[in-house]
Amino acid sequence: MTTTVKKATKTMQLGDLELDLKLGGREVFKIERRLGKSMLSLFMDSQGGNKLPPVNEILIVLQGANQNHGVTDKRVLNAFEKYLDDGNTTMDLFNALMELFEASGFFGKKKKSSKTNSESDEVTLDPVEATQDQLL
Repeated sequence: MTTTVKKATKTMQLGDLELDLKLGGREVFKIERRLGKSMLSLFMDSQGGNKLPPVNEILIVLQGANQNHGVTDKRVLNAFEKYLDDGNTTMDLFNALMELFEASGFFGKKKKSSKTNSESDEVTLDPVEATQDQLL
């Protein structure tokens, strides 16, 4: 039995454009080819530190991840101008990009705790040594 997992899509309003975003293998390939570098390198400077990517690169990723047809560079740029005119900032755009990366699993899957709150607060009558956490 084979299980197929489809990449999540995220909808974003960029000015007057509604983008239906998905980062699957084909989209990543096309975006990286257009950028000339890895998408993860958008967030790293030459010394390996963190950086904010330039707006043009964020817009390239959003356009490449968009599943709606007919969205040209010109339409994306006009929508970005409207996005800013509507009171949004470039930091809002960066946050939208981060949400897309997280939804697409770029930073790995978040591990879920295997214990519930009631299990982690287990009460016992047996004598136990106090742990460091219990002493604090």
